[in-house]
Amino acid sequence: MKKFTILAAMAMAAGMANAQYTCDPSTQLVIDQGAKSVYFIVLSNGAITELEAAGATTHSFAANPEDGCNLWYWDGFVPADETYPRVDMEEGGYVSVQVTGTAGWSGAGFNAQAPGLDMSSFNENTHFHMAYMSPTGNGPVTILCTLLDNTTDQAGPFKFALGQATEDNGVSVPSVGPKANDDWQGIDLTFAQMKKLFPNFKIDNNPAWTGNYFTWLAGNVAGQTMAFDAMYFWSTESAGISSVESEAAQFVLTDKTLSVLGGTGIELYNMAGATVKSTTGTVIGIDNLAAGVYVAKSGNMVKKVVVRK
Repeated sequence: MKKFTILAAMAMAAGMANAQYTCDPSTQLVIDQGAKSVYFIVLSNGAITELEAAGATTHSFAANPEDGCNLWYWDGFVPADETYPRVDMEEGGYVSVQVTGTAGWSGAGFNAQAPGLDMSSFNENTHFHMAYMSPTGNGPVTILCTLLDNTTDQAGPFKFALGQATEDNGVSVPSVGPKANDDWQGIDLTFAQMKKLFPNFKIDNNPAWTGNYFTWLAGNVAGQTMAFDAMYFWSTESAGISSVESEAAQFVLTDKTLSVLGGTGIELYNMAGATVKSTTGTVIGIDNLAAGVYVAKSGNMVKKVVVRK
């Protein structure tokens, strides 16, 4: 993680955050907008039940070591109180941290390792939704967040601030929400909006995605607190769409090649999410690959292929 500096004068001139991306963080918001698929990082059982009752399918991206997903706490952050009512008024279960003030920066984050997260259905219309607050009301002036920082470095992450706009290693980071206080506040924005706000962001819809899928930093002020709840990706498209596209993909596998019919460009991933081969054409050689299961992708079409020796 890198130390960051707050550009206070810039933030004051910009008037804090863009209200376009702030929202009521309740589950009803996305139900009313027709959510069909939800991939949750932090979400209560009650919210999951409500979404499923409204016809949405839910998929877990929550911290679970058995799935290769973990929540890490780096220097300066420790787990904190979780007794404040959640977004939907349930008790406990959200992520709450406190700054200890013992490091030059404080940070934490969710990390996915093999077999990785299935993001094959993500596109520019996919939303990221999150609620945040400070249980003590003593939130940092800025929380610097990074979303979807992958390990293969094929796509740029989205960086955003909660509070004052800031700078990270010489790169300007926009603010999308006001400073954390003792009430739950929400943000909701699409991948297309992320691209406009932060041009370095690139959508990486890898079916075996690995990396830090959400991390955050705060200043070195002991006692400051911040909490996150109702954190998920959602779409009005059914999760089944990607499966249908996968079955429709015209991939042809031989002993030496993999080709795609009706499309252009092939990316081949191993089950750890790393790219092993790619082409902008329609045929790729596979005779030098080790035997095993791989994931082939061409446009929005995704399919698992087995290389045998």
